[in-house]
Amino acid sequence: MAKNDRLKNFAESYIVKSKSQAKITIFLSHSHKDKKIAVGFKNILAQSGVFVYIDWQDSTLPVKPNRKTAEKIKEKIRNLDLFILLATNNALSSKWCPWEIGIADSFKGYESILIVPIVDASNEFRGSEYLQLYRRIEVDSLNKIFILEPSFKNFGYSAIFYENEIIQQGQREALNEFLKRKAKL
Repeated sequence: MAKNDRLKNFAESYIVKSKSQAKITIFLSHSHKDKKIAVGFKNILAQSGVFVYIDWQDSTLPVKPNRKTAEKIKEKIRNLDLFILLATNNALSSKWCPWEIGIADSFKGYESILIVPIVDASNEFRGSEYLQLYRRIEVDSLNKIFILEPSFKNFGYSAIFYENEIIQQGQREALNEFLKRKAKL
């Protein structure tokens, strides 16, 4: 099953934490064409006690995007703990997502920006080279979610790999471990 299908399957599965209950807050950058994937990923993260901000769920944003939209998005990126880009082809060809990661890069440190490369129907990721600067979230052969360092490219994006392969190389951290560590900072 392609990674985007896995994320869509989580869309209705879990109760999402509110911001007041959350240990950590996340800005989720994505294309509005990928709403099901975004909600699915939000629900995966909610299992770890985090609050995930999704712009189209924010009733304070203008209905039609304008300067106020950009100002509020910029403020959210700056003020929330982490920035995660759901890097689909839709997101990378949008006007907003590349701008948002640029904003995140100016406000957040390396530890606070993550990429989720989503493969297309041909099982390939066609992301821009600059995305290779950031750590990425991947799923191993047993559906465990890890954060991988950019230097871990032996398997490429969204390739099937085994936990012992990345443990031996010291190139990973389990997503839950990462979120717990970030929540204590």
